[in-house]
Amino acid sequence: MRWKIILTLAAVVLISGLAGGVIGTRLAYARIHRHNIPQTWNETVMRKLQRQLRLTPDQAQKIQARMDSRVDELTALREQTITKTNGIIEQLIDDVDHELTPEQKVEFAKLKQERGQTTLDLLKVQPRKK
Repeated sequence: MRWKIILTLAAVVLISGLAGGVIGTRLAYARIHRHNIPQTWNETVMRKLQRQLRLTPDQAQKIQARMDSRVDELTALREQTITKTNGIIEQLIDDVDHELTPEQKVEFAKLKQERGQTTLDLLKVQPRKK
């Protein structure tokens, strides 16, 4: 009887720990994700400036215009970086592919498909079309 209580308590602690870990991980991911979107960052910073500095309407308008301009610059830089990074990765993939046997190329093709599903688009920025 006593071992049932101990086992039940251990299970409750284990399940609580796992649930807390899963929830904590999801909350952390959501917070990181919000900070990776320049427009969201812009809104968050502007709210903080409004709250802490008590900006006048004229100041808020001027600062927001400057922030919008800089966020556009950051977005363009991010797009350029993603495009360049993807190009380098594609070159590396081609380099590796040239060194493989036909059997290895079959397996490597599977890895390349996985890469297509998990690229830098996690940043939610699409490279500009040329």
